[in-house]
Amino acid sequence: MTPGHSALATAWLAEALERIEETGALDDTQELARAQRAHTDPAQQLAARTWLLAERLGLVTQLTRWREAAWLLLVLGAAAVLALANGLVFAVLAEGRTINAAGALVSALGLHLLTLLLWLASLVRSGGASGAVLSLGRVLAVIALRLAPGRGPHADALAQGGLRLLARERLAVWAFGGVGHVVWTLGFVFLLGGLLWAFAFRAYALTWETTILGPEWFSALARATGALPAWLGAPVPVPAEGATAGVWPARQAAWWLLSCVALYGLLPRALCALWCWLVLRRAARRVALPRGEPYYQRLLARLRALEPAEVTDPERPHAAPSLARGQHPGAPGVPTAVVGFELPAGAEWPPQPLADGAAWLVRIAGSMDEQAQVQAELARLQPRSLVVVCDAQASPDRGTARFLREAAASAGRSALLLGAPAAEGAQAAEQGVQRWRAWVLASRLDGWRVFDHPAAAAQWAAGSDPGTAPQEGSP
Repeated sequence: MTPGHSALATAWLAEALERIEETGALDDTQELARAQRAHTDPAQQLAARTWLLAERLGLVTQLTRWREAAWLLLVLGAAAVLALANGLVFAVLAEGRTINAAGALVSALGLHLLTLLLWLASLVRSGGASGAVLSLGRVLAVIALRLAPGRGPHADALAQGGLRLLARERLAVWAFGGVGHVVWTLGFVFLLGGLLWAFAFRAYALTWETTILGPEWFSALARATGALPAWLGAPVPVPAEGATAGVWPARQAAWWLLSCVALYGLLPRALCALWCWLVLRRAARRVALPRGEPYYQRLLARLRALEPAEVTDPERPHAAPSLARGQHPGAPGVPTAVVGFELPAGAEWPPQPLADGAAWLVRIAGSMDEQAQVQAELARLQPRSLVVVCDAQASPDRGTARFLREAAASAGRSALLLGAPAAEGAQAAEQGVQRWRAWVLASRLDGWRVFDHPAAAAQWAAGSDPGTAPQEGSP
């Protein structure tokens, strides 16, 4: 994951890119090169390549639009909640002032219990891996994505990438089920509010009616369903002596119905919604690109092919960074040291004629271990002149500034040599040099000279130009 980008968004975009490249590989040469120069960790390189390529294809813009259009999903969810709540209230109170208590209980909880059992069964069967689970949450999400404004050319690939990510991380049941649980939870809240309002301001007679069942069946149903509410103080309806056959005490029956809806409807859905949220939150923290898959293995192989040699010594090609040419590591006062920092593969190395007068040459990709080795070696060598060679097309950052400040502390004087591959063009190179000059001044790198020609840097290192103004170019 790159700084500022969430792991979940990176994985989503990567899945979309993989789906797009199923029909043919994309031209990502520049993106791979930039990712390789900017990071040394393979996971960060893959993440950087994902975001750079996704920005070029408009996937990041599409994802931002969907995020901004999240209100559409809320509107659809609210409509589903109202429709569900009104349907439940209508099913319970549609018979006028007389309510069949057992029928009302089945109408309020029957579909809820059936869909809840189906969700639990799918969870046990697939462990959340299935991406084809048909649920209320999936239907709402698909409709929201279809109706979202500003659909780009790769919107379908991005949507399919999200589904594949949920399936790969075994989160489909949790994600879509969580949306459905929230809708049911709010629906039961509205149902309970409607029943409380109706029972508080209208008189209802709660009865049991049957053709083939006996009264003892309804008594057993009331005792079984009222056992849990009874622990909380809710009464269990018991027909009073001498009461009309089929009629329950209205107050007891009303509280029994309300408590059953709350404990067997609202509570399970609210707990399941919380459960889904906790699972998704935990999963979002551990999601990562599956580097072991063939698609990512091919990308990693291409990234490794772009890696430059860590150390280059004209006389000893295999010398380690801790060895200086012509000097013992412990001998202080080296005349000139030249460090290549995060140079691209096409950069000239070593730069001539600067390399001819250098006592120590090293080129590093920029990892923390490499930087530490170079800083330790500079501290031992104490060069009188230090030249750090950087790519003019690269973007300097705080890490670059930190490396330069630490390196300057071990040198008598310091300079930057900015170069770019010939393919970049003179105009692009000049723009890069000007950007670096402005950055040196803004970063308060006092004493650093900036050169854009190796000959000028070599003349400065030889002592012909004692000045130290960072805004100047060649002497």
